[in-house]
Amino acid sequence: MPLPDQALWFYRQMTARNRRRLLDRLCEDHGLPISILFYHRVAQRDFNPWSISFDDFRHHLDWLQSNFQLVTLSEAQERIRQGDNDRHCVAITFDDGYADNTQFAIPELVSRRIPMTYFVTTHFVESGKPFPHDLALGRPLEPNTVAELRRYVDQGIEIGAHTRSHCDIGTVTSPSQLWDEIAGSIQTLRQWLDIPCSYFAFPYGHPRNMSQQAVDLLTKLDIKGFCSGYGALNWPGNDGYHLRRIHADPGIQRLKNWLTLDSRKLSEQVQLPFLEPPHRLPELVSIRS
Repeated sequence: MPLPDQALWFYRQMTARNRRRLLDRLCEDHGLPISILFYHRVAQRDFNPWSISFDDFRHHLDWLQSNFQLVTLSEAQERIRQGDNDRHCVAITFDDGYADNTQFAIPELVSRRIPMTYFVTTHFVESGKPFPHDLALGRPLEPNTVAELRRYVDQGIEIGAHTRSHCDIGTVTSPSQLWDEIAGSIQTLRQWLDIPCSYFAFPYGHPRNMSQQAVDLLTKLDIKGFCSGYGALNWPGNDGYHLRRIHADPGIQRLKNWLTLDSRKLSEQVQLPFLEPPHRLPELVSIRS
């Protein structure tokens, strides 16, 4: 169970010395991890569990810009593959495609010249219908429109695919349904926006929500990489096709705990339901908090 914000702040202060030692060591070895964050919705009303307020999002960006180099997803991927990273860097992504992001999140990122990748589910963009997970909470929130996505592209925002219907890909066994959800969403975005659509993000993003069939299909579709969302860092020297992300919506204390390197999290191993190149973790035993 996650620690409450106050307890998490106290824990981070108590482990600050070990975190600094770990960061110094990784920097000296050119082995700093590359962090990728994902948000969903920045708004001032009708909050769901994956919303963040204007002020909180601004606070996140202020802290990130003061402490990290903010890079594109492709730059993050390149640093992972180079196997040599001594710079603190973070890439920002968004999932789902909420119309509310047009009010503040997108203008704020553009005005600060912060790059980001925006993953959308095409059925809801096309139909204008709210997401089922919001309807279940009694919040019929509006999705983005095609016109909004086109404006985002004109502003330099990268658009990625997030399936057609926000389904749990891990439960899809039909090859035709898998093709429609993954290839269909990618092809639709390419047609709507006249863009490469180079990246894909799995809805829900946990290992159980992905599959070998899906990963094999992505490799055939001229996709540069795919994103998960179960909470993990990316270590230099790996293939970088699987891009691990950290959920940033829950709050600034959790974000700071991740990005200042909680050694408890770094040593966790996750069993994935698909094959990928070996994942290298640094040796943390001697400096574990």
